[in-house]
Amino acid sequence: MTSSLRACGSEHAAGGEDGYVSLELVLGLALLVLPIALIVLTLPTWLARQNLARLAAQQAARTGVIADSPEQGAAAAGTVVADAGLDPARDLRVSWEPGSSFARGGLVTARVTVESPAVSIPFLGSVGSFPLTASFSERVDPYRSGP
Repeated sequence: MTSSLRACGSEHAAGGEDGYVSLELVLGLALLVLPIALIVLTLPTWLARQNLARLAAQQAARTGVIADSPEQGAAAAGTVVADAGLDPARDLRVSWEPGSSFARGGLVTARVTVESPAVSIPFLGSVGSFPLTASFSERVDPYRSGP
C-alpha cells in the first residue's frame, strides 16, 4: 500500500501542471465572459434608441403633415428625443426625403437619425457611438382645406 501512495505522489510531481488553472480562469473570463457581458448590458440601449428613432420619425412626419411645415415636424421629433433624456442638438438629425410633397395627396417621408452608444455600462457610462436611422412616411389628406 505504501508503494502505491509513492507511485501516485511521484506521478503528480512529474506532471508539472500546477498553477495553470488560475491563469486559464482569468484569461477565460477576460476574453470570453467580459465581452459577452458588455454586449448583453448594451443590447437594451441599442433597442431603446432604435425604437426612439422610429417614434421620432413617426412624430416628425405626422406633425409635418398636419401643420404643413417641415420645421414643426423636426421640432416634434426634437421633443420626442428630449423627453427620452437626450440632447436633440447633439443626438438627433432630421431630414426629409427629396420627393416629399406637403401638397394635398402628397407623400411626406421623414428620416430621423439618433446616436446610440457603442458600449453602455449601467452606472459607469458609455464609450463610442454609432447612428441608428429610421424613416416614416405619411400621406397628406387629399381633402384637407387650405392651399
